[in-house]
Amino acid sequence: MARRSRARRGLPSVVVAVLVVALTAGVGGLVVLALQRTQGVDPERVARPSTSLPVDSPSPTASAAPAVTAPAAAERYLAAGADILWRATAGACGGEAPVIERSDDDGTTWTDETPRYRDIAQVRALRSVADTQATAVADVGEDCETQALRTFTDGAFWSPYDDVLARSDYLVGADVVIDGDPLAAPCPAPWGLRSSAGTVAFLCDGTAYAAADGETTAIGADVVALDTLDGEIIAATRTPDCDGLLLTSLTSDTDPLACVTADAAAPAALALTPDTVLLWTGDDLTTVPR
Repeated sequence: MARRSRARRGLPSVVVAVLVVALTAGVGGLVVLALQRTQGVDPERVARPSTSLPVDSPSPTASAAPAVTAPAAAERYLAAGADILWRATAGACGGEAPVIERSDDDGTTWTDETPRYRDIAQVRALRSVADTQATAVADVGEDCETQALRTFTDGAFWSPYDDVLARSDYLVGADVVIDGDPLAAPCPAPWGLRSSAGTVAFLCDGTAYAAADGETTAIGADVVALDTLDGEIIAATRTPDCDGLLLTSLTSDTDPLACVTADAAAPAALALTPDTVLLWTGDDLTTVPR
């Protein structure tokens, strides 16, 4: 019987060694890649979730933000007290009527407290004052006279107070009225004014402005809503990095609070508490930790 050639019994030992080294290196590289892919985002920098609606992390592939326009009669107001929430739609003199509502259960249900018997025509400002008190700067009557209406009875009764109006901050035409003194806004139709303890901010064509010492200063772009508390101004903004509304501070160099899933083209309102940011869009009220 003819003997088989040794060349067919297997690969030379040198070739086998080279293959083993190559395979070892390849497996090691795959292990490194696997470990890298399982490493998550730093949890301290992940957007903190909402207590009522899901909050998405910013997406770099989101579409470009649409242009911001004034909501006019559809403008919204939201105010947070210790145990009561107030909200309103602006309405318009000679047009759509405003609505003022109150919630005692963190926004789960709302009660209509609109003072229609006062012939209210348009809301210009809304503020929660105390547990049972709120103030609305509103136009009333056929002449749309601007008054400050205050309730001490959870909205059951509203009465005008001239001294409250003199201390109120609101918008009339192209003027920003601060403690009764008008200041010209940098656009013909400002909206979204909010104020707290001397900090006043409003919107012009999607640009946020702060008002102080008789001057206005641009502080943010693509803003659809804002609110102020303890010197801080927090805004809901449109940005390609968020498929919804990005909640962020306009007065401090901190990371955004959250990217909230919402219709970025719909009217929105913000309200701040010491611990939370409340966002009202559509039929939803979203709560985000500060």
